[in-house]
Amino acid sequence: MMFEQFFNSPIKSRLVKFFVYNHNKFFDSNAIAQRLELPVGKIKIYLKELKKAGFLKSKSANSFSISYKFPYLNEVKELVLKFPPVSDEFLLQELKKVGQVKLLIIAGMLVHAQKARTEIVIVGDRIAEKKAERFLRSVEAQAGKELRYVLLTNDEFLYRKKMFDRFVLDVLELPHKKVINKLGI
Repeated sequence: MMFEQFFNSPIKSRLVKFFVYNHNKFFDSNAIAQRLELPVGKIKIYLKELKKAGFLKSKSANSFSISYKFPYLNEVKELVLKFPPVSDEFLLQELKKVGQVKLLIIAGMLVHAQKARTEIVIVGDRIAEKKAERFLRSVEAQAGKELRYVLLTNDEFLYRKKMFDRFVLDVLELPHKKVINKLGI
C-alpha cells in the first residue's frame, strides 16, 4: 500500500490519530463516531480500509483496536505525535462560542507532555458551563482523546495563583502553552 492510499482523507487521518492516542483499547464504530463527531457510515468504511491495510485489528465485526503487527506502526505514531493534536486556530475559533475568555492554557497531551494535572484551563468571567462543555467536546473530537479541563473565574484564578495553590502552580510549572493570555500571566 502506498502512503497516499493510507492517508487519503481527513476522516481516515482522524481515525489514525484516534487509535494512536487510544492504542490500548478496543472501540466499536458507534462509539468512535460519537467521540469524533463524525457520521458512523463513513467511519465504518475507513475502519474496514485501515483493517485491510493491517493498521487495525478487530475482536468482532464492529470492534477495533490498533494492530501492533502493523510494520510501520512506530513511524505512524511518530508522525502523528509530530503534529499538535489540535491547532491553535481551531481552539480560538471554537472558543469564540464560549464567552469572554481571558486565559486559555493547554497542557498534557495537547502539548505532547507526559505529565499534567489537566489538559485545558479556561479562565474568564460570564462563561456558561454548558458552552465550555461543548467547547471541550469539540476539542476532544478533534484530538481524538478524552480531556480534563478546569473552568475558573478571573478572580478565582488570580487568587489561587497569589495563594500559591498547588494545582495552579503545577499547571504553570509543567509544560504548557498559553493560547490566550489577556491576564499577563
